[in-house]
Amino acid sequence: MVQHKFRPGEVVGLPCEVRGGPFPNERRVYIKNDLSEWFGFVNTSELRYKKTEGKDEVRGVVVTVKPDHVVVGVRGQSPASGAIQAKPSQITEYGAQQA
Repeated sequence: MVQHKFRPGEVVGLPCEVRGGPFPNERRVYIKNDLSEWFGFVNTSELRYKKTEGKDEVRGVVVTVKPDHVVVGVRGQSPASGAIQAKPSQITEYGAQQA
């Protein structure tokens, strides 16, 4: 299988853990991978499967592509987190559905 070549500005999905948020249309999201972690609040429209709790995928935008990782920004409110670094194998094309 050929590895997808990500490029800046591309919309991607990042696996995350979801819990309820302070508002009905908001979820608390936690992303942890080998390179970084991110937590914050996102609108439910930013989630692929719109889960209330459990595993989901949050939408992000590729900011930078490095030789060994990709830097992704997530649209949400985070009290202490910035962009996320992830290996290409930990990111999915957001338009593509996982099997």
